Amino acid sequence: MERYMSKGLMAFVPVYLDMKGDCTLLYTLEGGKTYVDKSLRSVLNSLAKYFLIDLKESRKYYGTLLNTKNLVPIPLNKDYIFIPLKTRKPFYKNDGATGYININSIDKIERHKTETLIYLKNNHKILCLSSFETVNKHIQNGRVVEKLMKNNDGHSCTVKESYCFYDEYDKPATKGDIALLRQELIDIRRGLS
Repeated sequence: MERYMSKGLMAFVPVYLDMKGDCTLLYTLEGGKTYVDKSLRSVLNSLAKYFLIDLKESRKYYGTLLNTKNLVPIPLNKDYIFIPLKTRKPFYKNDGATGYININSIDKIERHKTETLIYLKNNHKILCLSSFETVNKHIQNGRVVEKLMKNNDGHSCTVKESYCFYDEYDKPATKGDIALLRQELIDIRRGLS
């Protein structure tokens, strides 16, 4: 994943290649288009590992904030916030049809009959099967998540929680805190003797 991130990952969409099956098409700023012999789900999981993100918890957290359960933006960091968009028709049940596009890589969007054409900053185009209004809604949801990320100093919600934990315990101890600590030390001492 590091080499694709270093080239500026802009989008990744599911594709079906003859003799290979489900693969993923990556769009990068410097490298253009690259086909990867992994399913989109595998690529997404690899990205989550690379950025140390728990996808399930991230979707749950931002889904609650956006009041949506499906198609929740995935923030990897403040510069890589990917919005999910339907980019192909599924071939069979449970076939992935959703691609992910970095909101900061979108140059413009245009109506294209009942679908939407998304222009990336490197002049590549991605056809989205969703309506223009739906794409705009997903972009707006991505912008909301982007603002939340910037307010959290670019960290995901789980990283920010750990910072809040340390901030909470960076305050002076009260008499009650000291009494609890004293009792715990006495209990430990009894356990050792």
